[in-house]
Amino acid sequence: MSYNGYSQFLCKHGHQWTKDCYELDWTDEKDYPKCPVCGEPHVWENMVNLTNGSFDKEGNRIDGYVELKPLQINKVICANCGDEHVCRCSTYEIPPDIDLSKQKIAGDDKQESEGGIKK
Repeated sequence: MSYNGYSQFLCKHGHQWTKDCYELDWTDEKDYPKCPVCGEPHVWENMVNLTNGSFDKEGNRIDGYVELKPLQINKVICANCGDEHVCRCSTYEIPPDIDLSKQKIAGDDKQESEGGIKK
């Protein structure tokens, strides 16, 4: 039996990124996914299972993908084509199933002792 899919991630600042399931290594904390924008660890993850497709015969989403609510969409005008594009540093609302005030985020103790969050 095989599995095909990816995980959606959000950091505590609302930056969103994805990783293929075969790129993830959960055996060592230093290898946990970090935000490619700010370097913070993820605080929210959602696994999207593409093994049996994304939609059923009626067109209903069956893969577990979560449509994230944008907080700030950063758009730029492309110098090459002149079209408006969304850049990847847009921010999204962290779904309400997580309470960040009670969430232990890897590395917070070290960051506080060093005088704040590094960017």
